[in-house]
Amino acid sequence: MGLSLVLKVAGMTAAIVTTLLSCRPIQAVSFEEKEVDQSDFVVVAAPYRHGYNLMIVEQMPGERKCWSENGVNPVFVDPLLLNFDFTDACKRSVDSNGYSVRLDGQDYGMDYLVNIVESNGELKLIATHRDADKPDIEIGKTNGVGSGSLKILLNPGWRLTKRTYEGTTTEHVYLSGNSVAQNKSGQRCNVVGTAQ
Repeated sequence: MGLSLVLKVAGMTAAIVTTLLSCRPIQAVSFEEKEVDQSDFVVVAAPYRHGYNLMIVEQMPGERKCWSENGVNPVFVDPLLLNFDFTDACKRSVDSNGYSVRLDGQDYGMDYLVNIVESNGELKLIATHRDADKPDIEIGKTNGVGSGSLKILLNPGWRLTKRTYEGTTTEHVYLSGNSVAQNKSGQRCNVVGTAQ
């Protein structure tokens, strides 16, 4: 009976230690950002079904041209990469796997969804927080509407950057905002009403 009790206590002790070790807090992944040449990128409102989808295109140096632009207010974008195998010439981000919001140096990829909405005769790039009580943020706009793909001009205080992890630059693109710069431009962080 004594041996049975010792085995039970040993088994319970092992179970408790295993549980405690497996419940260690998981360390959050810390992403950083790297500045990029803004002229190597274009932010596009691309027609998709009954609306628009965000597409960010990056031009690789010395490679075949990925897009052309014409017009003013709005600027029309011809996505040339759709006409050839763009594997080595262009990079394209079309969903939250390829881009996310970063504000004041913090990654908000899990908190904000990025949408394109039509409002007051133009298309607006809006970051909508998953918490409906938090306001939307206007990141950019097209300065008009038209048929086809339109260039989105980022608002003051916004730029594109690349995500880095442990010093390595990834393909992920940030829509990076700076609330101080936005406040100085008088746009009050570009907060807008709820996107429809």
